Amino acid sequence: MRMSHAAELTADHHTQLAELGLRVDQLDDAIWAGINARLSAPPLGPTNGPGLLDWIHRVGKLREILVDEGWVRLDKWNAGLVQHPSKPIVLGTLQGNRHTGTLGAPLRSDYAKGPAIAAMMRGNDHDQFTLFDSLHTHEWKLWFLVTYPHQEGDRMVVLREVAQPEPTPQGQVVDRWARRITLPPVVFGPVPAPRDASGPAPVDFTVTFRG
Repeated sequence: MRMSHAAELTADHHTQLAELGLRVDQLDDAIWAGINARLSAPPLGPTNGPGLLDWIHRVGKLREILVDEGWVRLDKWNAGLVQHPSKPIVLGTLQGNRHTGTLGAPLRSDYAKGPAIAAMMRGNDHDQFTLFDSLHTHEWKLWFLVTYPHQEGDRMVVLREVAQPEPTPQGQVVDRWARRITLPPVVFGPVPAPRDASGPAPVDFTVTFRG
């Protein structure tokens, strides 16, 4: 499988990710794991099968890579996160929309967030990046690897960024962001044609907060 970027990554991309302890190759490996799993979905499987497989393998690969580098698997409220080894940074995955990766465009999550994710966002910033300002010992800064895959001919194009949402009440989509590290799309191909014109179905989950 060939992988390429639709535009060149800049030194600024790498610097911004490094602030969070991340590298582009880590993100790309996790994204590819999800796309590879998505493409393996059986043609007569459930309509949300491709998206479900993508999410499972993207989360699993991202955590596998980062845990190997000292991060800590975090399953608080079954949210599928990973925590930085020395900073109060927590990373999850999120499906965005067609504006993913385009700075200034109205990025929003595909689904409303449940009480667990809403609680995890309480320590996040408002309007600007202030990584540790006014941070209590029980608070994290929750970031997401945001992706949006779509097929163009025999290529799978994944729009992507790493973004920190502003605190968002439960039951609402995430559409306000303290900081967005937008990245050029990553392109995989050639890949099989989708099984129908509507393309692969997205998937997301609401996690119940038990206190």
